Order: sequence, then C-alpha cells, then structure tokens
Amino acid sequence: MGDGGRGAEGTETDAADEADGEAGWGARAPARRERAERIRESFVIVPLLGMAGAVVLALVTILLDVALSWLVSVSGAQEDLSTTLKALTDSANAVLGTAGPATLTVLGVVFSITLVALQMATGQLTPRVMYMFTRGWVAKLTLAIFLGTFVFTLMVRYAGGLVADDDTGMPVVPVLSTAVAMLLVGASLVAFVYFVDGTVKMMRPTTVLDRVGRETLRQIRALPRDTVPAPRKASAAPLGEDGGGEHVGIVRSRSDSGVLVRVDTARLLRWAVKNDAFVRVLREAGDYVGTGSPVLEVRSPRPAEHLGRAAKAVRTGAERSTYQDPAFGIRQLVDIGVRALSPGVNDPTTAVQCIDRLQLLVEEFAQVPQGERVVRDRKGRVRVAIPLPQWEPLVELAFTELVLFSSGQPQVTRRLAAALDDIESHVPEARRGALHRAREELRRVCARSMPEGLVEFAQTADHQGLGG
Repeated sequence: MGDGGRGAEGTETDAADEADGEAGWGARAPARRERAERIRESFVIVPLLGMAGAVVLALVTILLDVALSWLVSVSGAQEDLSTTLKALTDSANAVLGTAGPATLTVLGVVFSITLVALQMATGQLTPRVMYMFTRGWVAKLTLAIFLGTFVFTLMVRYAGGLVADDDTGMPVVPVLSTAVAMLLVGASLVAFVYFVDGTVKMMRPTTVLDRVGRETLRQIRALPRDTVPAPRKASAAPLGEDGGGEHVGIVRSRSDSGVLVRVDTARLLRWAVKNDAFVRVLREAGDYVGTGSPVLEVRSPRPAEHLGRAAKAVRTGAERSTYQDPAFGIRQLVDIGVRALSPGVNDPTTAVQCIDRLQLLVEEFAQVPQGERVVRDRKGRVRVAIPLPQWEPLVELAFTELVLFSSGQPQVTRRLAAALDDIESHVPEARRGALHRAREELRRVCARSMPEGLVEFAQTADHQGLGG
C-alpha cells in the first residue's frame, strides 16, 4: 500500500510564536511543557517530592509543638498540668508509632496486588497500555501520600525527642504533629479509595480504550493545520532557496538507541539560524533509532559547525509515547483489537469497541494536511522540516490487521464495513484509495472465511456489528 506522498504539502510554524499548542508542537515549546512530560513519564519524581515535603512539614510541626510546650512551661504550669501533658504525650506517641508502620504495610500489600492485577490486564489487552499506569497521576499521588505519611510520623516520633526542652522538665507535647499525622492518615485512606477505583477501571477494556482514544484525539487535533508549499523530495533544498553551491551533510544520532519520542524544535531552529542552515528531520516519531543512525539532513552555504548540538534535538526513549506521536495511540487500539480476535481470547465485542474509537480518530485525522511541518525563522526563511503522520500509512495501520484477523467474525466485518463507509463519506476523493483497498481486502476475507450464504451478510455495514 502507498506511503501517502510525504512532502506533497507542508505546514508552517512561525518561529516567533511562543505558544506550543495543546500537545507541544510549537516552535518554541515552553520548558514547563518539557518538564511536565518528564514528570509524567517518571514514577519516581512525585513520590520523592512527597517524601521531601513530609520532612519539611515534620520539622515545622515539631518546632511549633516545642514552642507551644515552652509557652505552657513558662506560664507556671502546676504538677497536675504536667502530669496531664505527660499522659497526652504518651498517647500521641502511641498514635504516631502506629500510624507510620501501618501505612507502610498497607502500601506494600496494595501495590503488590495492584501490580499483579495490572499484569493480568495487560496480558488480556496489550503490554503497551502499562504506560497509562506509570503516567497516571492517581498512582503517583497515592504513593507520595503514603510514603509522606510514613516519613512524617517517623520524623515526628524520633526527631521530636531530640529538640525537647529538658531544662524545664516539661515534656514536648506533639499536639499539632499528631493532628497533622491524623490528617495524613485520612488523606491516605481517601487516596487509597481513588487508587483502587482507578486500578479496577484499568482492568476494564472500555476504560482503557477511552483513555487511549482521548489522548490520541488530543494529539491529532494539536497537529499543525496551516499549509504551504513544501519540498517535494527528501533531499530538496529549502523553500525559496537555490540548492547550488550548498554543503550537504548527514547528522547521526549520538543518543542511546531507542524510540524517537520528541524533536526539540526550538533547539533545532536556534542551531539552524546560527549556522545559516536548513535542517530536515529524517525519522518520524515512533521510529527506532540506533546510535549512529542518520537522523538529520543539513544544507548550508558553508560547512556547519557543532553538529552534535543539532543531534541533541532528536530525543530517544525506551518506549513510544503518545506525546507528538498520535500513531502510537492507534497502534495500541489495533493491538487490543487483534488480541481480542485471537483464538485464545475470542472476544469480538472488544474488537468492535476498538473500531468505534479508530473510526473517530481516522475521521479526525482526515482534516490534517499532508506533508512536512515547516518551521521558519523571523525573516521568513525555511529552517526546519519535520515529517508529520501521513494519511495512507495511518489508514493502513488502523484497518489492515483488523481486516485480516476478522476472518470468521461477522460482527467485526460488519462493523469494519460501516466504519469504512462512514470515513469514505467524510474524506475527499483523493484520499479514498486506501479505504477502497481496505474494503477490497475485507471482501476477500469474507469470501474465504464465511459460508456462502453469509458472505453478503458479513459485508453489510452495521454500526453495532450485529445490532441492527
């Protein structure tokens, strides 16, 4: 099947535009967007921040309790008051001594069971949805609250005794510390409820499909839409420039081998302007890039310097992310649908639900212009060209495998027929070739796998599969 003719059109982004769009596609994506993505990708940062915050909170409450105890002592407390305060201290220490270890024990049990449940869920759906758990804020915040509660009680219990005023003979009563500890325990219980609710939902196929579909739709809608003429060949010169007398070079990746997850457009633009160069990104988001693989093509009237700095703009990671890579979301939906159609699972209804989301995503992607995204400097000269997802490859990704695995499943073939009909009615004639090929392949699959009397029935469009 075709490649969609990359480069036939293009998109332009003004280098002076400070906005990065909803999904970070701008030429000058703010640093906060980059940091937010790193925090979402990491399962460590938020819990560590929670522990650090608990240490600070413990020190503050300890000092306040010491100050309160000192005020009581200088006010001329009598023996009976001293005895009462001593009893309160013993009770508070008992509460603090119980809350911390109990919280840590519950945390270990809950997360152990959760990981087993998630493993079962990903085995039924696809391992590529595990990132949804690691990127989810509920799991991170729950872990941060539980660990913060443990650290807080530990600090108050043992560090509080180090700052006690032994000269006055008055015990340090951790009134405020105990109250805060009880609030943290309550917050842990609330977080636990939300965490269990989110984990149970993660085991439901519809919840996973909805989350993948929403994130992918957001990324598709964030793709640049303004079109301008673009270079027609992968090795063409930038727009409005004469290719004669140029120095052409290939920049190779200097990062560890991994999946291309992001192109730092701002860094690449600054480098291109400084070297009076035109840079074309040779790999798409989601491609596996080995160390030393070609990633950039550079054209400049003079030899470009510091090519390694340009190579740093191409970021690789251990696995794909939907950030700037909407095709990954479609890949996940297709994987779930294909696994549902496997003989070991045999769940055609889940496959139909995948097609529901895929149809919406493909129809939305039909509004995206084809070609390369073109980034200009302040003088209007083309400096960077970045490949965008293309129509025909995306249609093939969405439907080819599902069509092939729909053999013997009339519920799925009928839903596929309805999806192809609806998408075809929403796209111009020039984009219907890939849909026609998918339709022809669906007819061949039905003819091979269905009894003769059901072939026509299996090809009849039905938005519910077998619903009406």
